[in-house]
Amino acid sequence: MRDVISDDKIRDFRNLVNSNSSFVYQIYKNKGDKNLFNLVCSCLDWITVSVRHLENVTNFDKNIDTKSMQVYSLISSIDLIFESIKQLHRVFINEKNIPFSGEKKCFNERLFPSEDDNNYFKTIRACFGAHPVDLKQSKSKRFASWPFESHVNSGDLSVHLYSRDVDAEDLLLNLNINELLEFLITRYDYLDVIADRIESLFSEYQKNLSNQTIETKHDPLEQLYILRNESKKRLDNDYYDSEINDLIMIFEAEVTEPKLVQMADNYKDSLLPLIGEIKTNLQVMNLVDLENDSMVRVRSGLGVQLSYELSKFYSWVYGDRYDPLLNYYFERFNEVTKGKFNFTSCDEINLTFLKVKLMLAE
Repeated sequence: MRDVISDDKIRDFRNLVNSNSSFVYQIYKNKGDKNLFNLVCSCLDWITVSVRHLENVTNFDKNIDTKSMQVYSLISSIDLIFESIKQLHRVFINEKNIPFSGEKKCFNERLFPSEDDNNYFKTIRACFGAHPVDLKQSKSKRFASWPFESHVNSGDLSVHLYSRDVDAEDLLLNLNINELLEFLITRYDYLDVIADRIESLFSEYQKNLSNQTIETKHDPLEQLYILRNESKKRLDNDYYDSEINDLIMIFEAEVTEPKLVQMADNYKDSLLPLIGEIKTNLQVMNLVDLENDSMVRVRSGLGVQLSYELSKFYSWVYGDRYDPLLNYYFERFNEVTKGKFNFTSCDEINLTFLKVKLMLAE
């Protein structure tokens, strides 16, 4: 069925959900004390499983038993997709209704004319495999027969619906595969509607926060404290949070060694454009890669020479465990810089972090 359905749509939808600084995750991980993001992930997973299964479905077998189970597998896959679509609709569009209610476009010559497409599909699903031995139609218990090749031009398979009532006539339910596929396509394509809604929600979110002015402070450290709080409010982007926290460590550090004071002041001054860029981007909710990213200030070749020690050092800085080799890393730093920065375990972590940045910026 590759010419009928493709996983391109669900892949694009998943990418949208994970884009925009994980907007969907941040907003729906706790929506009214409910983790609706978990529901979204479940829907995406089962749509993907079902679509990929349908992409690889082989032609129906000539054996009626095998064909019946193949058709039931098709119906079940469509059911999984539509149930997931309905849940996504409830999350992003309207939790009080379901899409396509009242529509009668997909199924012709239906046995139960009062049922809309959604309900008629449920009837087909029940009669062709979901629970054929326990049906309820027209306030009467019924039971579906063994599926057989349809004798009408509009059908591919048929079942008799036997009644529990004595002397009640059997009903004949015909199934048309093309109508099932039309039902599938219209429901799967509804992902486009939900995608547009997510884009709209994000735009509204951006506009709302962009209209909330971020306070300006002349002192860089005070400004960084404000930006840290604003970043948490504005999608809590890991990249921006990390940059801000690094900058706070640097600006909180107090250098007292005379030979390093001017170097530290110059380095901090070089970071002011980065602080301004972070503030500007947070203000307009454009959380793109930072042009003044502090990583570009690694000018020294020591980054390569000390790659092992630096990776372990940063793990210690950002982690919560003591590293028994910490003094060894400091010895290596002092060795390659001839003691210029006087790395020692007696320094505060912020000061040590700043010294490493100064070492790499030389």
